[in-house]
Amino acid sequence: MKDYIKHCGGLKYTNESDVINIDNIEKLYGNHLKTSISKLEQYQKCPFSFYLKYGLKLQEPNEFKLKSIDTGSFIHDVIDEFFKQADNIKEIDEEEIEELVKNIIQEKLDLKSNYIFTSTPKFKILTKRLTKVIIQSIKYIVYQMQKSDFSVLGHEVEFSYKIDSIEIIGKIDRIDLGKYENEKFIRIIDYKSSSKDINLNELAEGLQIQLITYIDAMSKRENAVPAGMFYFNIIDPIIKTSKNLSDEEIKEEIRKQFKMKGIILAEINVIKMMDKSLDSGSSDIIPITLNSNGTISKRITSTVSREEFTALQKIANKLIRNISKEIMNGKIDIRPIYNAKTKTEACKYCNYKSICRFEKANNCYKYIQNKSKEEILS
Repeated sequence: MKDYIKHCGGLKYTNESDVINIDNIEKLYGNHLKTSISKLEQYQKCPFSFYLKYGLKLQEPNEFKLKSIDTGSFIHDVIDEFFKQADNIKEIDEEEIEELVKNIIQEKLDLKSNYIFTSTPKFKILTKRLTKVIIQSIKYIVYQMQKSDFSVLGHEVEFSYKIDSIEIIGKIDRIDLGKYENEKFIRIIDYKSSSKDINLNELAEGLQIQLITYIDAMSKRENAVPAGMFYFNIIDPIIKTSKNLSDEEIKEEIRKQFKMKGIILAEINVIKMMDKSLDSGSSDIIPITLNSNGTISKRITSTVSREEFTALQKIANKLIRNISKEIMNGKIDIRPIYNAKTKTEACKYCNYKSICRFEKANNCYKYIQNKSKEEILS
C-alpha cells in the first residue's frame, strides 16, 4: 500500500496518492468490473477509502457489539419473512400483524447466527425495543399498501444489470407494480433503519444512485413506466407537542413520520394509485400535496415528469460509466466529499483516517454543489 503514497520524508512529505498500474488493477478487480452501487457510491465519497476497503480489503477486527449493520440485516430478514408468511396483506389487521411479527422475530432470535441479540441483558433490552420498532414499522408498511392500488412484485429481489462491460449486482428491498388503463407502473421501496430522503444534488454527484439505477433496470425488465422511488424509514417515532392529543391525533402524527420519502411521478393517476383516499391536502403515505382543485401543489419538489425521470436515469448511467472508468484506470485520489449545506464530510466516520492522514489545511475536499432541480436536470 505504501507504494501508492508519495513520500519524501521530513518537510517534503505529501500524502498525495499515485495511480495503480494496470497489472495490479487486474489483480484487485479482474479484467472487468463487477460491483454494487453502494461500492460505486463509496468511491465517490472518497476514492482512496474505496481502494483500501474494496481493493486491499482492509478491515477492522470484529468487535462484540451491536452494529447498525446487524440491526439493519435483522430488520430486513423479518420484513421479508413477514411478507412470505402473511396470507392477505390487503385484509390483515393489526392484531394479526403483531402476532405474526412476534413469532417471526422469536424464530430469528433462536437462530445461532443471531446469538448476539440475546447474549447480555443490555442486548436483550435493545432487542425488546427493536421488536417494538419492527412491529410498528410493519403495521405502517401494511397500512400504506392497503391504501394503495400497487401490489408487491417482489421482496429482497436479486439484482443484476449490465452497463457496457460493467456488471452491477445487488438486492432490491421491494418492487411494486401497478396498472392504469394500458400502462404498467413500477416503484422501488428501500427500507432504511435511519431517516433518509433523496437529495438530487447528492444523486448528481454519484452518492445516491442506487434507487434510480434499480428503477431504471426494473422498468426495462418489466416494460413499465417508472412511478416512484422511495425510502421507508424504520424508526421509533417521537412526537413533540405542547398540547394533549387524542389517540387518533397521535396515530396521525405517527403516520406522518412513517410517510415514505423520495421521488414520485408527477401524474395524478399515479399519485391516486399510491394513495386511493387522497383528493386534496397532504398524503400520509407519499411525499405529495394536492391543491383543493386536485392539482399537484407547486410547493412540492419531490415530483418529476416522465422526461425528468429519464434524465435522472441517464445521469446515473453516465456516473456509473465514469466512476467505473476511474476505478479501472487506477485512480485512488485522497479526495473526500464535503456537503457545505449540511456540513457533513466523508471523513467523519471513515475507518482509514490514520492511513491517508487527510488534513483540511493541506488537502482538498470535493464539494457537493447546491443546484436546483431544474439545473440538475437541464
